[in-house]
Amino acid sequence: MIGYLSGTVHSVSEKDMIILISGVGYKVLSPLPTLLAQVVGKPVSLFIHTHVREDALTLFGFEKEVELELFNRLTSVSGIGPKSALAMLSVHSPASIADAVERDDASLLSHTPGIGKKTAEKIIIELKGKLEHMRNTQGGSDALFDVRLALEALGYSPREVNEALTKLNPTGKNTNMLIKEALTQLK
Repeated sequence: MIGYLSGTVHSVSEKDMIILISGVGYKVLSPLPTLLAQVVGKPVSLFIHTHVREDALTLFGFEKEVELELFNRLTSVSGIGPKSALAMLSVHSPASIADAVERDDASLLSHTPGIGKKTAEKIIIELKGKLEHMRNTQGGSDALFDVRLALEALGYSPREVNEALTKLNPTGKNTNMLIKEALTQLK
């Protein structure tokens, strides 16, 4: 099984990227924020989940180990496959998913395409108490995720948003303060 890849980004689409390692291109499906952060020709390192089926071998890549752990926990829920878990990580940060599970917030989880209210409730029932360590008590990564969504809603390109986010320091700042700071950088 492949557990980690480190190489150069060869190409990126809205669903996957190809990572070039020693002349071999590995097609890796990743959450949307991870894909948007990639630049062709730049180095990338990802934690990998290798999904094996009779007819396919699929690689799922994550920038952080906590994303991989959450992906594995989500796919352990009956009725949640790798693509549904990936969709959840494309829409929500790991901390916001963990927080929603611990607060019994099925409506937040059901904002993911393909995840209905009943499936969201099943996720909560099966994972409650198992994601407590992933919750973010300072709000840093959730705040940055909210800033990303706000800037994209305002029409900024993913590249512009990523550049602005890399310059932000979320320590001690709420979401509104971070959005204002990001907007001043984008002008």
